[in-house]
Amino acid sequence: MTNRKKTSPDEEEMDKELLDTIIQINDGLDKLDSIDHYLPSAQWFEQMVADNQEKVKKNLRKELGLFILSALFIISTVIFTMMEIPQLFLILQAAAVAVTVLHSYKGVQKQVDGR
Repeated sequence: MTNRKKTSPDEEEMDKELLDTIIQINDGLDKLDSIDHYLPSAQWFEQMVADNQEKVKKNLRKELGLFILSALFIISTVIFTMMEIPQLFLILQAAAVAVTVLHSYKGVQKQVDGR
């Protein structure tokens, strides 16, 4: 009597497929290992960072300038309206409060309906 396992053809086929898969994985890993790895120099990275920082600073200055101009226009309009036409100023203030309350109410309703 020998101590051998009996294997079915299905098990042998699965073992063969498993070995084929392992061979394919190893071949793929060998191909990845054979690829030449190129790393740019540190100077290239430093230049890229410097260029990006310059773009960010330029964009920040542009946005800050637009913000200041918008703020000056809004403040000038409010002061002019308050000094020259106080009734219109009060109407605009009431409308702003009403829009804020309405917008807040709709936001709360959307949260309640979403649950």
